[in-house]
Amino acid sequence: MKKLLNSIFTFILLIVSIIIFCVTLYFCLDVFEIIEVPEKYSLVSLFYSKMEIMVSTADTSSDSIEDELKEPSPRVVVKHANSSETVVEPDFWNELEEKLKTQEKVEIEGNTTPQNFYYEQLDDYAKIIYDELNANLDKLKTGTYSADFGLTFDELLHQEDGSEKLRNSFQLAINAITFDNPDLFYLDVTKLFLLTETTTRAFSKKHEVTIGPNDQSYLSDSFPTEGHVDNAIENIEQIKNELVAQCDGKSTVEKIKLVHDYLIDNTDYDASAGENIYNVYGTLVNKKSVCEGYARSFKYIMDELNIPCIIACGIGKNSTGAAESHAWNYVEVDNQWYAIDVTWDDPVVPEHLIGKAVVSQEDRYQYYLKGSNKFFEDHFEDGNIVGEANFKYPTLSVLNYK
Repeated sequence: MKKLLNSIFTFILLIVSIIIFCVTLYFCLDVFEIIEVPEKYSLVSLFYSKMEIMVSTADTSSDSIEDELKEPSPRVVVKHANSSETVVEPDFWNELEEKLKTQEKVEIEGNTTPQNFYYEQLDDYAKIIYDELNANLDKLKTGTYSADFGLTFDELLHQEDGSEKLRNSFQLAINAITFDNPDLFYLDVTKLFLLTETTTRAFSKKHEVTIGPNDQSYLSDSFPTEGHVDNAIENIEQIKNELVAQCDGKSTVEKIKLVHDYLIDNTDYDASAGENIYNVYGTLVNKKSVCEGYARSFKYIMDELNIPCIIACGIGKNSTGAAESHAWNYVEVDNQWYAIDVTWDDPVVPEHLIGKAVVSQEDRYQYYLKGSNKFFEDHFEDGNIVGEANFKYPTLSVLNYK
């Protein structure tokens, strides 16, 4: 009997040992993530937690270039027979001019083109984000597409300042892709979120990243569905195609002038005309715009004409002598870069001077194909689309286009 009891005890002990071994092995494989274990079966779930970090571009949206320094204003250059315009120099303008002399420039070469100008100046993390979104532009029209980066940024996020670096890269990538692609007018980037899911286990931590909506579509309120987006694109492309057809057979400079004149003749500067004043839809379809809308629309059509063109940002000294954040274009002609400020070539006549003021041809081309000597008299390029981004720009021709 005693022998039987010993055998039974030994057998039970063996079974228990096997169970303990299997449980221990399973636990180790689970802890060190050697095998993929569903959460509900995970033995380390007691050591397991999740948190979500959400970062939006609300404070650094490219849609507010003109609001950064002061309320936007048009260039008032009209003249009255018995009056002259008084200009008060801002105190810091001379300092800006000194900074401009030492600014670094970018030579467009190799794989860099005006279509990916901002992309080529991004860091490696921002390029990964830009590439993924750029490969799925059609999906962005849904307003609900999420770009899943998995553990791509896990190593970065293990660094002490990794989260801050990723946020900066995210914001730069979003702004760069919208400046390289002015036809993304339907996105409200303030509703596009960087979502970082951090999973902490007993001996490890991992970070999975997605970019997408957070409980609401990231489409602009003006284009709430993909159908609205498609209709808006159709309206814009119709105008663009008509302009392109008018350019058929013309020289590069003739094409540039035609588009420049079209925007001036068909667009009113109106800072109170709604959210689309910053994009190509507001400029080309609603025909109401501010400087960013003019600049985006000019590039949008230049891209279709295969004329190298980029959007530049900085500070302008307006007609009252005050400084304001501003946007304009650089365009390449005969292997030289020149500046064009369509906004300031579209002067506004104050109500009290309507019928009395004179807008000359010189006013309409005061900022047309200008070199650095002339253009930088009242424009300072800083490249700060977002925060202290400090994007660089090509070197302009010193002289105006002949």
